[in-house]
Amino acid sequence: MKLDENDLKLIELLKKDARASVTSLAEITGMARVTTHDRMVRLLKDGVIKRYTVDVDAKAWGYELKAFIFARCDRGDVDRRDVAQKISSLPYVVRCNVIAGDWDLIIEVLSQSMDSLGDAILDGLSKVGGIASTQTMVSFYEYAGPAISMR
Repeated sequence: MKLDENDLKLIELLKKDARASVTSLAEITGMARVTTHDRMVRLLKDGVIKRYTVDVDAKAWGYELKAFIFARCDRGDVDRRDVAQKISSLPYVVRCNVIAGDWDLIIEVLSQSMDSLGDAILDGLSKVGGIASTQTMVSFYEYAGPAISMR
């Protein structure tokens, strides 16, 4: 789908405030309210915009710790996609990616403390099955790039 300048401007505004009214978006973009609404409907229908959501601050909610866990799956009949789907259902998992290279999976997790991170790994991940080994890396700082809203 080809996006024009007005589509891109509308997407940028919605990335900043998904709750903005159609009227305010129309005023800022210089388009008619009906045109703005129709574009939003088209962007949703075409899958460019997947959903309107809330961006929660994990630290404000008590999740002070972010970590990345590299995991190697057991060899044999283990389907890494199945393991990744099971891992993704754990409550502290942000996302789990199947990757190429020395490791099979990279798992992004949030935790309230080092103790709860350890418990998550020992009690949660180890019970998923299909995981041979892990390596955990704690994130000290996070810097988001321009593509953050496209993840």
